[in-house]
Amino acid sequence: MADSPTRAAPDPSSLAHPDAVTAHPRPAAAWAAFAACLIAVFMQMVDTTIVNIALPDLARDLGATSSDQLLVLTVYTLAFACTLMAGSRLGERVGRHRMFVAALAAFTLASVLCGTATGPAELIVLRGVQGVSAACASAQTIAVIATMFPRTRHPLVFGVYGATAGIAAICGPIVGGALISADVAGLGWRAIFLVNLPFGLIACVVAWRCLPVMRAARDVTLDLRGVALSAAGLFALIYPLAVGREKGWPAWTWASMGAAVILLVAFVVHERALLGRGGEPLLRVDLFRSRAFAVGCVLSIAFFGVFGAFFFAMSVTAQFGLGYSALRTGLITLPFALGAAVGSVGSSLIVPRLGARTLALGMAVFAVSVAWTAALLDPSSGALDLPPLIPALVLGGVGVGLFVAPLQATIVSGTTEQTVGSASGMVPTVQQIGASVGLAVVGVFFFAQLAAAAPTAASQSSDELTAALRTTSVPNQVAPFVVGSFTDCARRQLASPRPEVSPPGCSTRDAGSGPRAEILAAAGPAVRDAARQAAARAFLAAFTTTLWTIAGTAAALAAACLALRRTPTGTLSPAGPRPPAV
Repeated sequence: MADSPTRAAPDPSSLAHPDAVTAHPRPAAAWAAFAACLIAVFMQMVDTTIVNIALPDLARDLGATSSDQLLVLTVYTLAFACTLMAGSRLGERVGRHRMFVAALAAFTLASVLCGTATGPAELIVLRGVQGVSAACASAQTIAVIATMFPRTRHPLVFGVYGATAGIAAICGPIVGGALISADVAGLGWRAIFLVNLPFGLIACVVAWRCLPVMRAARDVTLDLRGVALSAAGLFALIYPLAVGREKGWPAWTWASMGAAVILLVAFVVHERALLGRGGEPLLRVDLFRSRAFAVGCVLSIAFFGVFGAFFFAMSVTAQFGLGYSALRTGLITLPFALGAAVGSVGSSLIVPRLGARTLALGMAVFAVSVAWTAALLDPSSGALDLPPLIPALVLGGVGVGLFVAPLQATIVSGTTEQTVGSASGMVPTVQQIGASVGLAVVGVFFFAQLAAAAPTAASQSSDELTAALRTTSVPNQVAPFVVGSFTDCARRQLASPRPEVSPPGCSTRDAGSGPRAEILAAAGPAVRDAARQAAARAFLAAFTTTLWTIAGTAAALAAACLALRRTPTGTLSPAGPRPPAV
């Protein structure tokens, strides 16, 4: 299908399959139900980013490895992505109001269970349940809101909805940092999940009482084979990327990724055949005949992968490398959030002039900001000077706002009235897939860079340790052995698949008693300072390399955005904005 640059972006009410509404809510009830939808989307989007802040506390409490931590992050977005389109079909079959309330209740219950988890495997499974429930609720929201309000109200309600979702996703680290630092009732990291309970209960009660009764105006079929193939293919790709580094990349990880390719190709073949038979596939492959849709989906996957990678690398470096508190780490994202708000508002002024090329401008601005941030970092200092980074972070947020705000309208600008619903449903799915894949890939890349930086960081810190030992009671003839042992242990730990765990023979708990214990006690403060510096230098070096890679990728995406035709003025007014999946 060729692009149609003169076709206006559709109204949000057309983004859902036809539903029969048996009762329209009164205005007061409609606004109450809208508030319940906002609470739901806020919780769902906060939970995509809030866990980044809790990783150190979670790892200590549950004994989670770095692979476990990565899975806790990716399984939510992966489950979300795999369930969105199927959740929309299920809502049509059983009634969107019932599906919304049931999914929101399941999400709330899963959140409580996450907050009471006793082990990493249990938390990973429950995060998957959270993601499935969030997707099933989110898949109903656009249709429900569009049905409750007349078209004249759609710009207002969808603007509020999109702003709420975007703010929630970007402010997740800030909210998480505040909750963990407050340590309410001694809950620590568990508070980031348990806080959903009161809000979820309120939203469920209000939604059950106020949402209009909606059921499908026609028989709806569910593409179960498509659901199974897509979910299995994505899992077979993401899981080995998350755990392969820690396990030494055994043969089964490569076999799994090879199987993922076969499963995803089989999914596309099945969807094409089902569409040809007149069925209702999860993915309408004919949409990719539109250049705007095809290029937009590729850009969306790549961008949200890069965006998730940026925040993951920043959070891991700040907390594990520099020892920042959860609150301090969360506040680093505040300038970025403010910039994103400015960029989103400013996009409405730029889109009429540049059209789809606004995406290229946003990506270029983001690339410059990330490169600027990388240039300001000095890994050898072992410290992060935050004030000079604030302008760069604000600029990065502006670029993200400019890119995200017109993204959905750009993707659907080349579709028809018959395909716009499927196209719009693909946008959040693509975003979540990009976030999942991006997190898995950056996990592999970042820790590989950490291992590469380990020898230099350990060597620099050992020189400082040598000087520091002269001020202690450690005998001069023994000091070289202490320094040598430290250098070896620091290098091995930072380069290991599990940098959070001391290598064998390196823990001070193994000192026992006698002269060795006395020497370690005397050298302890200096060794601990050197270890902190080695970790800071190695993590900052890995972060810097990751930032330069992200900047280069963003610059390439900015160039790719130029493949989009410059859509004429007025055709990219966002209709029913979707939130960034980070």
